[in-house]
Amino acid sequence: MKTLLLQLLFVASFVIVHGGHIQKVVGVKDASGQCICSVQLSHVSFPVRKVEQLEGDYYNMTDHLQNILNQIYTYHWVVNDGTTNLTDLDKRAKHAKDFGAHTDLKFTKLIKEIYTMATLAKNISQNATSTETKVLIDKLVEEINGIAGTVIKMETSDKNNIITAQREVSILRKRLEACEEAINVVPGKVPDKTVFGTCQHDGLQSVSPPVLVKLNWKGADFKAGSWGKDFAVGNNLKDHYWVFPMNKDERTLETFRLYASLKKLLLYSPIREYSLNVTSQKKCDSCGQGGGVVFFNGSFYYNCYDSRALCRADPFTMKVSKMELDDQDPASFNNWFSYRDAKYQDMDMAGDEKGLWMVHGSTLANGNVVIRKVNPNNLKVGTPWITTQSKNKLTNTFMICGVLYATKRVNSTHEEIFYYYDTNTAREGNIRIFMEKVMPTVQSLNYNPNDEKLYMFNDGYLVYYDTVFKNQIKVISRGGKLLATDQGQDSERGESQVGAGAQVAAGQKDQSSASHTERDFLSKKGNEAKLEEGEVAVSSVRQEAMGEGNQLAATE
Repeated sequence: MKTLLLQLLFVASFVIVHGGHIQKVVGVKDASGQCICSVQLSHVSFPVRKVEQLEGDYYNMTDHLQNILNQIYTYHWVVNDGTTNLTDLDKRAKHAKDFGAHTDLKFTKLIKEIYTMATLAKNISQNATSTETKVLIDKLVEEINGIAGTVIKMETSDKNNIITAQREVSILRKRLEACEEAINVVPGKVPDKTVFGTCQHDGLQSVSPPVLVKLNWKGADFKAGSWGKDFAVGNNLKDHYWVFPMNKDERTLETFRLYASLKKLLLYSPIREYSLNVTSQKKCDSCGQGGGVVFFNGSFYYNCYDSRALCRADPFTMKVSKMELDDQDPASFNNWFSYRDAKYQDMDMAGDEKGLWMVHGSTLANGNVVIRKVNPNNLKVGTPWITTQSKNKLTNTFMICGVLYATKRVNSTHEEIFYYYDTNTAREGNIRIFMEKVMPTVQSLNYNPNDEKLYMFNDGYLVYYDTVFKNQIKVISRGGKLLATDQGQDSERGESQVGAGAQVAAGQKDQSSASHTERDFLSKKGNEAKLEEGEVAVSSVRQEAMGEGNQLAATE
């Protein structure tokens, strides 16, 4: 024990000071024999205050973290409640979509429908043969008149009860239809349906003022692109619309939207939105270039990116087919022979009553417009028609019944359809039809034979025009038969005669048949300022067209 104390005394008498040196320290024994040493270490200090501060910070951070966790738990419950509410709202919205909402109904429309039913019931009563049937129909008429009085009262008192009246009207309509079937009475005259795509005319005469639909779904920064409907005659997607804006580089076609109707287009509610860049690579081999894309018989046709190939993309399966255009006089590409103000539109696709077309320029044609038929199944191109017009000087083209129409810029508010080439007769000529436009630059222009409208992508805005043709014979469908109307007179024709159509008399070059659009334009020119670049203000017609487009969007 004594030896151990001596060793401890020896160890306690030496300490390590700053720098690692050992220094001897003298100790003093107390009364109990313990060694007491007093040491001052001037170079060594323990950070007691910092340790206390860190300990306090630790407790503060622990409390703060607990508060955040409590907030997260609270937000979790809020999100769960919100999800439940959204699910309930979604169910209510679906119910309103399927069965309708009373706020969308109108009394005048309902009353008109009720009186129409009453008139129809009276006509059926006159054709009824048995007394029991007449009594039954007379009772129906009384009920219809009674419901009409109820609706009129509701219109002046409580409009929310209109849903009840609508249900009663629906029940009465079904009973009325049952009576029609029982006595085999054909309802009132079915309205005639106009048949488009027959080429029963002598060429384009004029176009309407522009109807502004809306801005494209990507925004005002995306100025180039194309839009419209399915341009194939007799297709299965006649009510569908498509919008294909190019990227900001005004070259790449990458993302499109497909809409089931005009109402869905106005509401930005597509049935499909897809990107052709499925690999997300910097260079998209399946993408297109230029605004010459069209939707034909359920597929998109366009110039493949950075190549002379023609592409076809199915928007539902996203299968892309390619065909290299190699012949003696191949089409140009990569902005070599594009339109005047539209970039990379070397290959401009078009669809009309005759089929699928490609309008392009070529080196052997000295940059003039070349027209070719395209087989939509195998993408093979046909024999070229070479025109006398330089493609770089035109602003755009479109096809109607195998006739190419070309436009040129007049100023920032007007275009002129000034040239045509008829592939049916290989004849060309000049015309003068003025088109008013919403924005300065025409990015694409296409004709749809299924509704006889022109669809323009106008600096990012979606615009369309109605067309008027010379000596047009309107073809209507009445009772399953095709009828041709000329100057208000109906003459029944066979389907083969209607389907044949009259060729366009495109060889006429006289200016005596100038359209009323031209006359209005020239008269305006004499009364107002000169039609020079930037000097023509927006006319009242243009303002009305823009207002009509906005009103259409609001109505839908």
